[in-house]
Amino acid sequence: MKNLFLFMLFSASIFCKAQTISLDELSQCENKPDCPDYIYLTDVNNRLDKFVGIWKGTYTDGRTYEFNFTKKQNDYTFGKYWDLLKGRLLVKNSNNQELVNTLNFSDENVRFSGFIFDKNLKKYQMYYSGNAACNDKGFVYLSFPDSDNVNQMKLVFMQDMDIVSKCPDGYKTVIPDSKEIILTNQ
Repeated sequence: MKNLFLFMLFSASIFCKAQTISLDELSQCENKPDCPDYIYLTDVNNRLDKFVGIWKGTYTDGRTYEFNFTKKQNDYTFGKYWDLLKGRLLVKNSNNQELVNTLNFSDENVRFSGFIFDKNLKKYQMYYSGNAACNDKGFVYLSFPDSDNVNQMKLVFMQDMDIVSKCPDGYKTVIPDSKEIILTNQ
């Protein structure tokens, strides 16, 4: 009986050790060997909440953007459970023609999915995958230029550096590479 109790206590301590950590904890230890093992990355401080909603903006070439970010809890990705943002978008050119519309995509089919915050907890990193054949994919960073104004958000897309063999001449990424788009909460 004593051995059974010790085994259960040992098992519980291992299970609890690999349980849950916060987004804040992970942002401070990413890619370090002393990062805690976890199975659930949770948003205990509700840092993702300020990004949730419909955000609109216009780029300098006249393209208009509408992003809809939703918070998903306990989302199973990469062998772990995460609290993260899922994103959908509507992009129109200067003539009001739709270029991309993923507003009705299911969570399983969205092209935007969140990951982590930077060490300062100011920028949230997501991954966008549009037209992969034309390397229209990469990391997206969301932040607030003025921390006192959560109604204006900055979005920056950093395109992956893959080699593309087949893509139409003049192809532009849906989100401009390495350029800011200022978005307003609706």
